[in-house]
Amino acid sequence: MQAATIQRRIESLPTLSRSGKRVNGLHRLMRSPHLFERAYEKVSRNKGALTPGVDGKTFDGMSLAKLADIARRVAEGTYRFRPVRRVYIPKDNGKTRPLGIPTVEDRLVQEAVRILLEAIYEPVFLDESHGFRPGRSCHTALKTIKKTWTGCKWLVEVDVRGFFDNIDHDILLELLRKRIDDDRFIGLIEGMLKAGYMEDWVYGRTYSGTPQGGVVSPLLANIYLSA
Repeated sequence: MQAATIQRRIESLPTLSRSGKRVNGLHRLMRSPHLFERAYEKVSRNKGALTPGVDGKTFDGMSLAKLADIARRVAEGTYRFRPVRRVYIPKDNGKTRPLGIPTVEDRLVQEAVRILLEAIYEPVFLDESHGFRPGRSCHTALKTIKKTWTGCKWLVEVDVRGFFDNIDHDILLELLRKRIDDDRFIGLIEGMLKAGYMEDWVYGRTYSGTPQGGVVSPLLANIYLSA
């Protein structure tokens, strides 16, 4: 598929989503090397781009041929996600939280998935939602509060304990199916969720959750919260 055709198709996704129609043909878009070139441009600039996953590889040496090979394996259904490399990072309260570091290839596939999901879900997310969204942040949330809640005396902060780690895979996949009519695309996301993790070179299965550190995890979390 030509790059211009891919771009037009992606640009049509918000309109389809707003209409309430279930979107199909996403896995076909995932077969395009152009989509993975876009993914590389975004992910390779991220902080931590040179942090390796379980295979020890970084973005050094990535090429157009390698991107095309990833697209081919996705198209053929032979692409398999690797376990994330689990590390622990400190929190402000002195505790730690687990961070899952995907392989370079998995980050690229996740970013390609994220591009498509964002085009579908951004138009239908609530205006009151500010977390992990383009052009939004804690600052935009505070500006909204200042503008609209002129009589507010109390703010209550609520934190869902271990939210990312406890997302129910079956529920998330069913929520995705409400807007997406593409079993192969959904299956690709399921493969990512079930890939497991490596901690001290010991493999662990993932029965729930989407790893913090995954490129597409924040968007999947918002989909789970908004449905």
